[in-house]
Amino acid sequence: MNPTLIKPKVAAFEVTGRCVLHCRHCRAAAVEHGTDPLDTTACKAILRKVADYTRCLLIFTGGEPMMREDIFDLVAYSRSLGQRPVMATCGAGLDRQTMLELKKRGLLSFSFSLDGADSLAHDSFRQHERAFALVMQAVQAANDAGIRFQINTTLTRLNVDSLESIAALAVSLGATCWNPFVLVPVGRGDAIRQLLLEPQEYERVLERLADLKATLPIEMRLTCGPQFARVARQRHLPKAEKVGGCLAATEFVFISRKGDVQTCGFLELSAGNLVKENYTFGHIWERSPLLCGLRDLSRYEGACGRCEYVKLCRGCRARALSASGSVYGEDPICLRAQQKKEGR
Repeated sequence: MNPTLIKPKVAAFEVTGRCVLHCRHCRAAAVEHGTDPLDTTACKAILRKVADYTRCLLIFTGGEPMMREDIFDLVAYSRSLGQRPVMATCGAGLDRQTMLELKKRGLLSFSFSLDGADSLAHDSFRQHERAFALVMQAVQAANDAGIRFQINTTLTRLNVDSLESIAALAVSLGATCWNPFVLVPVGRGDAIRQLLLEPQEYERVLERLADLKATLPIEMRLTCGPQFARVARQRHLPKAEKVGGCLAATEFVFISRKGDVQTCGFLELSAGNLVKENYTFGHIWERSPLLCGLRDLSRYEGACGRCEYVKLCRGCRARALSASGSVYGEDPICLRAQQKKEGR
């Protein structure tokens, strides 16, 4: 193995494409009914091969992972392999007893999503009249069961005016972390491309998020917003050196419900299929042309390729692909990319 190659520190495993919600931004375009391509045996084989290669935080995601009948078994198996299992969920099917059972099986924490500070805003975005109530019930159950959770928020032009209110709600609910995600228009999200932040608006949001990171009593992380790594350093935020850019092909890996190894859930290019390639995770991670290419920053194009912050930030590869058709293209919402186009 290349001694400079980084093994994934976080792996997300999309165990299902089913979900009770019909969220406007869903990258998986999840549906309520259907069949999961990977059975229990295949899922365990994937979990085992990933654990053989790297010990990491293992996120069970979907869809809604609680829709799998074997989810308790998969969580327990992951923990037995030395992984640190957590779950990304909309809150469906989670009461105190269910959470206690998951905790007993080894689950360490949950992430719940809130895209608005009230039911009207959240339910509208999630296209389910009880989406907000599901999260509130799950939060109460998590607090009762003594299990940690974080709050995720998808940032769009619909809710950027409510950042501070949503962050305050996360704190009041007892979350250990608030984790905003910047919209990536893939899956169903392609239909709301117009809700992407404009570059100048995005830069102002990054500044507001910097203020929140400096003042919130809980941790704040930004996902799919790699430019925050630059802003954190420009603002000299505490522990700014720990704020990273895009982790595609380095510290993060996504495994799809079909067994495809991807850089993330938003970049739907397969680096190799684990089922078809005899579950050789390490070989795919180290040898895939896609992953090796993304590690070579000299291949980055446009403003990203010319930017002095490319090594730190790297831009969002999924938004680049969505906007330009090239995984090496520039991130369309970056202000510096816009300025370089204008010769500034």
